[in-house]
Amino acid sequence: MINNSVVSKAVRLALLAGATTAAYSAPVAFAAEEEGVERIEVTGSRIKRTDIETASPITVFSSEDIANTGVSTLEDFVQTIPAINGGAEGSSINNGSRGYATASLRGLGSGRTLVLINGRRFASGDLNSIPTAYVEQVEVLRDGASTIYGSDAIAGVINFITKKDFEGLEFNAQYDVTGEGDGEKSLFSVTTGASSDRGNVVLSLQYTDRKPIGQGDRDFSDCPIFERGGEKVCGGSGTIPYGQYFYLDGEPSGGYVKDPVTGEERPFDQAVDGYNYSVASYMVTPQEVFSINGAGRYDITDSTSAFIEGGFTNRQSDQLMAPEGTFWGPVMPATNPGNPAGEDLIVYRRLAETGGRAFTQDFSDYRMVFGFDGAIADRFYWDVSYNFARFVDSRLDLGRVNPERVGTLLDPALCAADPDCAAAAPDGYWDILTEGSLTDEMINYAFVPNSPVVRGETRQFMFNITGDLGASLPGGEIMWAAGYEKRYETYESVPDGAASIGQIYSVTGDPTEGQFKVDEAFFEIDLPILSGMFLAEELSINAAVRYTDYDYLASSSTNTKFGIEWAPIEDLKLRATYAEGFRAPGITELFAPQAETNLAYSEPCENYGNLDPSVGNNANIIANCASEGLPGDFELSSDQSSTVVGGNPDLEPEESESFTAGLVYSTDFGFSFGVDYFDIEITNGIGTAGTNNVINGCWESAGFSSPLCDFIKGPEYLGEAPRPGSPYRNAVGNPSGVLLLSENLSTFETSGIDFDVSYKAELGGGDFSAKLTGTYLDTYDYLPFVGADLVEAAGKVAEDQWETTLAVFSEWRTNLTVNYAMDNWAISWQTRYQSEGEDLFASEDNLDNIADSVFYHDLQGTYFVQDNTALTFGVKNLFDEEAPYLTGNQDMNTIPASYDTAGQYWYARVSVKF
Repeated sequence: MINNSVVSKAVRLALLAGATTAAYSAPVAFAAEEEGVERIEVTGSRIKRTDIETASPITVFSSEDIANTGVSTLEDFVQTIPAINGGAEGSSINNGSRGYATASLRGLGSGRTLVLINGRRFASGDLNSIPTAYVEQVEVLRDGASTIYGSDAIAGVINFITKKDFEGLEFNAQYDVTGEGDGEKSLFSVTTGASSDRGNVVLSLQYTDRKPIGQGDRDFSDCPIFERGGEKVCGGSGTIPYGQYFYLDGEPSGGYVKDPVTGEERPFDQAVDGYNYSVASYMVTPQEVFSINGAGRYDITDSTSAFIEGGFTNRQSDQLMAPEGTFWGPVMPATNPGNPAGEDLIVYRRLAETGGRAFTQDFSDYRMVFGFDGAIADRFYWDVSYNFARFVDSRLDLGRVNPERVGTLLDPALCAADPDCAAAAPDGYWDILTEGSLTDEMINYAFVPNSPVVRGETRQFMFNITGDLGASLPGGEIMWAAGYEKRYETYESVPDGAASIGQIYSVTGDPTEGQFKVDEAFFEIDLPILSGMFLAEELSINAAVRYTDYDYLASSSTNTKFGIEWAPIEDLKLRATYAEGFRAPGITELFAPQAETNLAYSEPCENYGNLDPSVGNNANIIANCASEGLPGDFELSSDQSSTVVGGNPDLEPEESESFTAGLVYSTDFGFSFGVDYFDIEITNGIGTAGTNNVINGCWESAGFSSPLCDFIKGPEYLGEAPRPGSPYRNAVGNPSGVLLLSENLSTFETSGIDFDVSYKAELGGGDFSAKLTGTYLDTYDYLPFVGADLVEAAGKVAEDQWETTLAVFSEWRTNLTVNYAMDNWAISWQTRYQSEGEDLFASEDNLDNIADSVFYHDLQGTYFVQDNTALTFGVKNLFDEEAPYLTGNQDMNTIPASYDTAGQYWYARVSVKF
């Protein structure tokens, strides 16, 4: 039995290591020995070095860092890293979610952030597929790395290093619950490993369960807010359970309802009639994830080893949205006895009797790696591996409607001619304007499940070799690395049978599939110019080049990277890098099916009669809105556009240039400091023009003259009922048919500063540490389309062009962590800050154009009750900071991709090690 004081000291050291990891340091990984000096491989380089500092800025987080934050998933951990910005998929995204969790370095999009496991790709890129219990450390390379890892690394790399030389047994159990008593999270994990003098095996199992939180369960989101007369009013969608209808010829104009109390016709009033969709929608989406991972290593000889890795993850995830509506605007004929007008009407009706739209995913992710590595004459180190990764995403959507059969139900003549309709509607028709009139028999007749399947596969062969050149410079040996990679990727989307014949509203019916292969080779060299001299304790230059040949591209590409490291004195290092980036279109960007979705935007014509024509582009907005026949007090029940998104097989690669420069300074008395400037420019960027950018840019142009207007195809493109007088709007009043397929149409530039300051010391008989990390975003500019205005998003609420969602591009994101450990207890405090964002399309008529800055405070305490047992209690968002209101919000009356919507979370964890 190990002495308790030894265990306590070891745990304190682990806590301090987690709290004071320097931004420029890198851990020991894939180690080899040379004459008693350990050589290591650091993320961003294939050269095994004798030191752990590189020209590229790297942040390293240990497993203790992850545990200290109290998170149960890597999604929750990664999203708090200051270099992460913009929007990303995760638990707070309900509308349009696939159940994925993604990460976006610099806010440039998850497709430009390469996620690796032990330096290798996996097919899905879903962070849910990587269990926390199996991760030894996380390395975040905040620099372009296309020359080392190939495509998709323009913004940087997140490399998850898994446990390898693990011995013994470790058990963890954690339970979380919000201060409101909902949103429970559970985690159970077991990791075991054993070693011999020839190798090691490790096996890890983890199960996590996250319960849902409804939008109606929080005061700030329990009702959709709209603004009228300078006041916030509880409203909702204009697609309501007793139907909002419009006259086919537009006269009289506007929407009407048959009053559910009096039965009389009156104008639709959002404050009275609006449907509260929040009570039927998730705020935090539920999921269950089970994963099993293992690794083994065996030394065949003293210089050659074989290794294997394997992993399987199954995710069951759900999203829930308000019931389907007749969003396409079906016609209720004059012959329908429920028609109050005696003429054909366009009806938008919420099909509330169905209970809601449920979207579920049964997602399986597989990963298998086999390879060999070794040393030659204690000078060269090589590895060869084959990586197979595959995912299968089986989806089931319930509550989806068949528009053709709705039309049959509404028309007595058509219904009488269809025996199935006649059986479902004994009266011979459906009175769509009466709430509760949709019977179970009608639902069985007019609704169909949607069950598409999406599959993807990655096969990767890799060979790498590194060593010394056999020659030296005054600073030491010249080191080099070279390698070859061949990769195959495939993608297939199989639609539901009913969708394939156009029988499910808003669901694509076209199957898509595609594949590509790529051959790549790279060379990297490190030149130690000087060492141990006055004002040159170290001076080295490194360079890398990569050749890439995709089979579907007309030509190959060659890209380079250069770096310099200079340590004028022992404790100070200055560094800089310049890198060319290359990113070929991803498999989903090429072959994902076109699909209709409803994306939020800021409506330019909302109360346009109150706009000052002398301000900005207001004069154009006023003229354009008036030309559509909209009243000056125009308001909408929901600012969501009907939009088509999807892949494009004609995409071309995008290219980038990135530059970083910084310094790191460390002392013997526990203080360290690091700061790095970054600048990334992307040309021929793949993306979309953005719903918000398209609509506002179009209406801000004189006479709808902007090229952005060409992206708005109008309601007929999607089979929706048009609004008389406007070629762009549907009958409810929203722009419709916005075409946002992936295109090579953007340029990006982002720049800023990363920094970290840390200090550790013995204090009061215990160990104290503090660390401040942060990112300042100076610029985030992109040109959504040639001819459009430059979008300057830094410090703004703007459209994340990759994720097609609104996000706060905060200028400041910082984390301050303070730890103290003494005897058999430890305590940690973390404060997370993000600065405010102003609505990019702010209007003086809005009540609130600022998404406020927030501080989140987290507190954790650990008590070691035995030599091998630790009890941890903590709270995240201690002061229950509420997500701020914004007039032009995305959902939940806030920006859910950028804020903590669940509120305060309490948790308890027990950890046992044998």
